[in-house]
Amino acid sequence: MLRFLRRSYAVFKAYFISDFIRSHGFIYGLMSMGLWIIMFTIPVTLFTPEGVSRDEVASRIYVGIMLFYYFSVASWDWAAELRWMIMNGRLEYYITSGAGFAPHYFGILPFTLIWLCIALVFNYVLISIVWAPPAITIINYYAFAAGFILYTVSLIGYALLLGSSMLSTGSTGFFVEFLSFILPVATGGLFPLKQSPEILKTIALLTPFSYPAELIRYSLLGIEPVVSIEDAILIGGVYGALFLILGVIVFIIQLRKALRNGFPSVSLW
Repeated sequence: MLRFLRRSYAVFKAYFISDFIRSHGFIYGLMSMGLWIIMFTIPVTLFTPEGVSRDEVASRIYVGIMLFYYFSVASWDWAAELRWMIMNGRLEYYITSGAGFAPHYFGILPFTLIWLCIALVFNYVLISIVWAPPAITIINYYAFAAGFILYTVSLIGYALLLGSSMLSTGSTGFFVEFLSFILPVATGGLFPLKQSPEILKTIALLTPFSYPAELIRYSLLGIEPVVSIEDAILIGGVYGALFLILGVIVFIIQLRKALRNGFPSVSLW
């Protein structure tokens, strides 16, 4: 156990020093995020009806950004990490040495959460300047905790499935780019489902992400979900658990195939 923690800490320290101290990627990342937020919020400012509270609109924007970034962490920091591990031989080293790659992920997890928190603080300040200070208050702690737990479970399953595609094909860029932008919209992560078109609502409810997203939105904004709180927790819990189990099974199958046939060459797209 002590060796496991030491290896995990070494991974965390290496990533922390590389991204936050030695590299300019941290600053460039914040600048890029700021540009994206401005591009997305300008149309909102143009088409928001008169009489709508700026604080309310800013709060909805911020919660949508929160869900979107958490989704992006699962896409780029959890799933796509396999791509870099394959490219530089770390994944094969972990397996052949018998060390496994669990300590690697245990080490990058706190790093990704630190990055997520910094990004959320940065965007809160940016939205406050460009639009209005988001009025974020937890009005239902039970729904808030349940929403984030279920959302995390679903995202882990999603990261395992996306990682499985990388193990089987080596082609990652197209999948990650497409899924990380389309799925948050298609699953109700950016907009309340009650105010979404019927077809989008139907599609979103077929995914495990919509139910925890509705719970989080309700707990922070007071927007009633399309199903009751109890049903959202029950359906989201069952759906998320099944999705996670599916992700684990598919990942194990693809990993065993890669061990038999070798890891694929990673392409740009």
